[in-house]
Amino acid sequence: MNTIIKKYHIDKLLIHHYLDEVYESGPDESLKVSFKRTANKPIYPIAVVPHPEPDLGRVISGKKRLETEIAMGLKEVEVLFIDTTDESEIRTLIIDLNKQRNKSGRELLREFRHYLEMYPDQRGIPGSRYSKIGKEIGRSKDWVKDMVILNGFFEGEGDCILERIFGNELYVSDGFKIKKVVEKYPEKFTSEKSFEKICDRRFDYKRLEYGISNLSLDDETEYELLKSYLLREITPQEFHKSLVQMAKIEQRISSHENNKILVPVLDDVYITENTCLIHGNNREVEFKHPFKKEIQCLVGSPPYGNRRLNGDNPDSDTGHGMTGKEYGLYLSETYEQFKPFMSKDGSIYVIIDDYRMDNGALACSLEHFVVEMENKGFFPVGRYAWVKDNPMPRSYADKDMVNGFEMVCRFSLDPKNYYCNPDLFIELEKGKHEGFQEGCTNTDGKGHTTRGSSYYQSHLKKLRNTLDDRSCTDIIRGNVCNPQDVFRQTDEKKHTSQSPLYLTSVLILESTRPEDLVVDIWSGVGNTMDSALLLGRKYVGIELENDYFQQACRRAKNTERIIRLNNNEDLAQAA
Repeated sequence: MNTIIKKYHIDKLLIHHYLDEVYESGPDESLKVSFKRTANKPIYPIAVVPHPEPDLGRVISGKKRLETEIAMGLKEVEVLFIDTTDESEIRTLIIDLNKQRNKSGRELLREFRHYLEMYPDQRGIPGSRYSKIGKEIGRSKDWVKDMVILNGFFEGEGDCILERIFGNELYVSDGFKIKKVVEKYPEKFTSEKSFEKICDRRFDYKRLEYGISNLSLDDETEYELLKSYLLREITPQEFHKSLVQMAKIEQRISSHENNKILVPVLDDVYITENTCLIHGNNREVEFKHPFKKEIQCLVGSPPYGNRRLNGDNPDSDTGHGMTGKEYGLYLSETYEQFKPFMSKDGSIYVIIDDYRMDNGALACSLEHFVVEMENKGFFPVGRYAWVKDNPMPRSYADKDMVNGFEMVCRFSLDPKNYYCNPDLFIELEKGKHEGFQEGCTNTDGKGHTTRGSSYYQSHLKKLRNTLDDRSCTDIIRGNVCNPQDVFRQTDEKKHTSQSPLYLTSVLILESTRPEDLVVDIWSGVGNTMDSALLLGRKYVGIELENDYFQQACRRAKNTERIIRLNNNEDLAQAA
């Protein structure tokens, strides 16, 4: 081969296709600095071979140098011209002339495959092929032998595994561990993306087989759990517990086939056909795609911003230390994450009150909250006042009157398209809830019931009496929970601000149909849940406080029992 130094106009130089296939491109800023030191001439000239057209040349080495010179605006460059047209020889030259460059794992893999073609398998001469390739790439023949096996297995969608090994981001032993798992569970590795998700040297690949047998790489929530397990962030016992919890969640929570909820951070969950109670932070709960557009009514009474610090659970101190604007923004961001899961004619009800900052000033968070909700695409379409007949007393230090009301704000995704029950105060879905046999239907002067011990019937009766007057107003009256219960010594931690059952019932009846889904992201001890279930709706509640969550679970079982008994009695009467 003859070689000479020759000048080419930069527009006459074309990149050889094999150089493009093996090595990556792009101008290099460090080369610009080097060129300036050498009067815009690279220390190592660009190598060029002839092109079928006489005035053109094909670049076989120095692609980045050429692209850097183009970026610098150079018009003419000196090249090393190699006079050969043998394509096999040119391919070998391309690899040889680029041995000294810094290469990515992808480029090293391509070089390796070049040598596999250059040194084909020769039967009867064991080991000679591996030795020759090993000398070319600077590796032992045993290493080459292993990589030949892995290349034959992973070639294609599993190239990322090989690239990581060549780039020293994975060990060869890691490759064989992954290979074993893929052979056993090929259905788990359906795409290049699924292979990429397990390319991490930090992973404990001894755990991979057990982890992948229970989870899917295509499901982001399941993958996050697997990732934590492979990174040894959780123990095998914690991983198993999470799998059990996820299996529970996979059960149906409604009559719609495939409606599911996945919760990545979850301490516990209560789930039946129509009820799902989640113990966790409402800002960390992740609803899965099949659940999209199912929420018809999202109800919530966020914690007061002036609540004292909770030593047992600091995460529950929502609003503490925030300004009114910060508190309004925080709440709007919380609701925003549930926006993709709202039905197109669904509603959001927020039971909210202004709160007092630590310095005693009224923060007026309500106004800020409404503005922030509008900024996030929620339209205010209603405002009601919940008037408390027995408001909780304040300490004398507050110096002003007891707060006897809270506001209820209603939002929708479309101000012209949100469901409103036209028969709310006329029919009350007549005939659906009159058959409850337990509870207080008749009482003596001391309030003793003549039948049963459950209070659900009395609440439903009060609800019907409240709505049967057909007076559709924006003022809803109702008691808070019994104030004495808050201070009484009991085994249960009493909720200090329970809304009346018929407050949430009015909101649910106004915005939903039977079988619709109601969600409360601050579910407390389950008042909204009772309203939803007793009115024939489905319910999902999220609560951070463990004591409240446990009470809600017990309450759900009792409510479902009463509904079940009532339904059985109705069936018996019909028969």
